[in-house]
Amino acid sequence: MSDKNGWVEAWEAGRTPWDTGQAAGALVELVEGGTLPEGRALVPGAGSGYDVLALASPTREVIGLDLAEGAKQRFEGLRDEAGISAEQAKLVVANFFDYQPDAPFDMIWDFTFLCALEPEMRGDWARRMDELLAPGGELVTLIFPGVDKAPDDGPPYAMSPELVRGILEPKFEAYFLEPTPSTHPGFVNAKAWIARWRRA
Repeated sequence: MSDKNGWVEAWEAGRTPWDTGQAAGALVELVEGGTLPEGRALVPGAGSGYDVLALASPTREVIGLDLAEGAKQRFEGLRDEAGISAEQAKLVVANFFDYQPDAPFDMIWDFTFLCALEPEMRGDWARRMDELLAPGGELVTLIFPGVDKAPDDGPPYAMSPELVRGILEPKFEAYFLEPTPSTHPGFVNAKAWIARWRRA
């Protein structure tokens, strides 16, 4: 799906095979490790918002973005079940590429957003990351799926550290890169990597 309507229609029809029903395991480990930036965090392509809820804390305000109103409704139900306040976690129906926040973000988390974008949009993705991050802010990516398939076969499109580095350099440099197990049920044998990026 390359357009907004495709994603919205998928939500309306209940066709959301990317919804795993839980936060990314690698993100949960990072949260528990206590090394992620506090302040304001952004999660583009948040879907049901499991990762938004995992990041939310009294010291971290998290905003998820999604194109579908259905995603927002699902998220708000999950947030209420978790007992998390709207001040700590919210989902905004908006397009990442023209979203205008009240203030920049101290952290942006990307898991299944970049791999869902058409390849010609990757440069715009990198530029928006640079625009939305506060000075000293950090981009944290779960590079996924690391699978052997044609570059134009997607979404999701195959990802690798080399590919993402090529998209983000020279504006960003990875100061942390480490393999991590894939916890996505649709790609149990795929490779995945956690990468943490700062401006070069």
